[in-house]
Amino acid sequence: MRCLICGCKRDEGSLRDILLSDDPLCSKCRAEWMRKRIHFRIKGIPAEAFYVYNSAFSSALIQYKECGDEALRDIFLYEVRNELRRKYHGYTFLRMPSTETKRNQRGFDHLEEMLKITGIRSEAPFYKIHDFTQKQSGKTERARMETDIGVREGYRFAKKIVLFDDVITTGSTIRGALACIPVHSVKVRIAACAANAKLIKLPFQRRKDIIE
Repeated sequence: MRCLICGCKRDEGSLRDILLSDDPLCSKCRAEWMRKRIHFRIKGIPAEAFYVYNSAFSSALIQYKECGDEALRDIFLYEVRNELRRKYHGYTFLRMPSTETKRNQRGFDHLEEMLKITGIRSEAPFYKIHDFTQKQSGKTERARMETDIGVREGYRFAKKIVLFDDVITTGSTIRGALACIPVHSVKVRIAACAANAKLIKLPFQRRKDIIE
């Protein structure tokens, strides 16, 4: 088996590579990702991420999302897949939406594919009203994103849900989704593969200031 990032043979690597031969990444590539549990809140809702959004993680995500390398789908949640199953047993994961342009370009739902390794039920009830991306947006446009998320007509939310995204940077998309949810009658949690590095540079009591 070869590492999906660097292509090296796993049986020629470290002892970890040999013992954990089902990890899609070799130990060297995995070590470049900054594994760190980050806890914060968005509009009072508990949120967590499992990696710091650094250059190595970003490069892999771009290769997966923008270059359409579907083979990378399992690398993002591999290390936390069992924990997610246990912690969120009975929850339905709700995937954050991409623009229609991005969905058509990829030809697949990258979050749906990413979650398959966990075996957790996931749904896609949200959509973006306008076709612009956060990377193309300034501060004003990012604020607009909070009102740019809609929910499909007739959709009924499960009693326990997790809003899931690949990366949380400003939290705009999550806040937009929260505005569509009857939060007083639904138990809501938030999870992402990675989060903005600024969240771990502040004391815990100030982390919510980044995204609330």
